[in-house]
Amino acid sequence: MENYLQDQSAASAKPQRPTLLTVLCILTFIGSGWGILNGITSYFSANVTSDIAQTAMQEARDKIENEADSGSKIADKILSGTSEMLQPENLKKSALFGTIASVFTLLGGILMFGLKKTGFYSYVLGTILGIAGPFIAFGGANFLTILSSSAIAFVGVLFVILYGLNVKHLR
Repeated sequence: MENYLQDQSAASAKPQRPTLLTVLCILTFIGSGWGILNGITSYFSANVTSDIAQTAMQEARDKIENEADSGSKIADKILSGTSEMLQPENLKKSALFGTIASVFTLLGGILMFGLKKTGFYSYVLGTILGIAGPFIAFGGANFLTILSSSAIAFVGVLFVILYGLNVKHLR
């Protein structure tokens, strides 16, 4: 009789969430929540941001024109690429991709917190969208696009690997 009761209590016990998975989920809640808020505010302030950035770019160009060395020519090319990147339409596209990616990673974190395996796939999709977003919004030929996408990829892939170590605990 005792064995039967022990077997019943073991069968009805909920699976335990590993500490690493809990920490990753909490970090995902914070990061994705911040990403959603940042994406929304970036979308609605894209025009103002673009105006401020364009003014700063023009001031930098004016200073560069006074110098005639090879470094100033390189700086002018970088400023031209950045100026194109900071158009309101591009900023809005980037904000939309960032927001959508953050929604998918947040959904993934919530599902994995509940030990659902579909959360892992949602998180991976959000990470892929986050990496591809800058290329779609700004084009692939811009140095800043590559830099921002690389930073997103580093953190995203690191979390995908760490979540991947915990997939065996998900159902």
